[in-house]
Amino acid sequence: MISQGEEKLATSVTGTEQNRDLSEAQHEQLKETLNLSLRAISAMINKDYEYLEEIIAPTVKLNKENNTISFGDSNEIPIRDSFDYNNFEFRAYMVQEDTVLIILGVNNVSYEFSFVEHKGKSGNYLLKSIYTN
Repeated sequence: MISQGEEKLATSVTGTEQNRDLSEAQHEQLKETLNLSLRAISAMINKDYEYLEEIIAPTVKLNKENNTISFGDSNEIPIRDSFDYNNFEFRAYMVQEDTVLIILGVNNVSYEFSFVEHKGKSGNYLLKSIYTN
């Protein structure tokens, strides 16, 4: 279920000037990966490990006991238990080679969600990493 904050953010993104220059395929990619980012946040807050396991790339490791998620050898982050949806904003959508980046922010903190297309399932994406500053 999408929270009011998630719905507010998704609604605000669909009408931005930036989206007017996107192709239909890019718009669908943006919509899918943005929604996936918001669902990942919701799953982290609700400790929905089953959903997180479904959406993470094979290189990502979920540690339920320590409540952490690891992206490679050096990037282990605690799974968040809250987010301030009232101050959340969409900052960027970028495609770099085979990776789709969604950047969201709260005040002076950025959250960069990185997705790769699921092999064998065109249009479906898996969470590859999350970086914060």
